[in-house]
Amino acid sequence: MYLRIEIPPDDRPCHRFLWRDLEEDKAPDEYEFTRVVFGVNCSPFLAQFVTQTHAKAHTSELPMAAETVLKSTYMDDSMDSVKTVSDGIRLYGELSELWSTARMHARKWQSNSADVLAKIPTKDRSCEVDLDKDGLPSMKTLGVWWLAGKDVFTFKVNPPAENYTI
Repeated sequence: MYLRIEIPPDDRPCHRFLWRDLEEDKAPDEYEFTRVVFGVNCSPFLAQFVTQTHAKAHTSELPMAAETVLKSTYMDDSMDSVKTVSDGIRLYGELSELWSTARMHARKWQSNSADVLAKIPTKDRSCEVDLDKDGLPSMKTLGVWWLAGKDVFTFKVNPPAENYTI
């Protein structure tokens, strides 16, 4: 996601770095990042700001997607709920279109509905699932496990051994 966000030319000097390829006697070359990179303190803010601004700009033509991005998205993870299968399919289509207009591609889709998953290309699902014989898979997002087949959230913990002392 970060590398899809361009840094304006006037801001690039703030993202300057030196490189000399481990040659200690060589004067370093100067470079400037042209894209937002992982690891810079402001990158999470910039990513959120850009995605929310993009969603607001497309509210009229993609209302479901815009609402999901604005209310149910953290970084590049969206978790939302809709009432019907047709709404789920519509939301998938709108979100795909919204990200496409930003030259981004949403992947790792998951649903508690096999009918919705059937409309999503296998390569874009959270994992390859044979909807005819496999149950719906579980997945971890934002530190919480979602059991799609039961539509419940849970945690996996490793409790200390019984004889553990502090």
